[in-house]
Order: sequence, then structure tokens, then C-alpha cells
Amino acid sequence: MSTTEMRTADVDADAEAGNAGEPGARPHRVLDPMGATGRMTVETPEGDERTVVGCLDGLVAGRLDGTAPGSTVRMELSPAADGEGYVAARVLTGGLPAL
Repeated sequence: MSTTEMRTADVDADAEAGNAGEPGARPHRVLDPMGATGRMTVETPEGDERTVVGCLDGLVAGRLDGTAPGSTVRMELSPAADGEGYVAARVLTGGLPAL
């Protein structure tokens, strides 16, 4: 499968899941808010726990800083380079219905 075909397949899957127009950005529920180390724990829509070990840049970190446990944040997670946890690559603004 080519890179273009993979991107198209990802967009199609997101559209079926109700995420049309925002591939990769999904609602995550905050379990443990971001601490001084920049780590936080979130729950995916499927109920899996993910440990966020960092942010792509200061803007993303600023949007996640101060999120309360139980709140929902639309974000895109990417696997960390060292294979331990995830990096918050993008956070979208706006309200969401509760998970």
C-alpha cells in the first residue's frame, strides 16, 4: 500500500468513526492531569489508557496545562520516539459532549 493509499484509508476510517475532517484528532478523557514533568494519563474513546510523556511544542503544552481530571480534550497522539508513551501532537479547541 502506498503512502497516499494509507492516508486515504485513514481518512475513510475517520469518516466512518465520525471524525471526518480531523483525521487523528480524537476525544480523550483526562485521567491524571499534566504534572510538572509534562506527563499525563488519558483514556481513548475505546477505553484504553495512554500515557502522554510530552508535547510537540509549547502551544500544545499550554492547551493541555490545567485540564481537570474527567475533562475531555480533542487531541492527536503520536508514539514517542523512544517507544515509551505518546506525544501530544495537536490539541483542538472547542467544546465536546461528554464521553
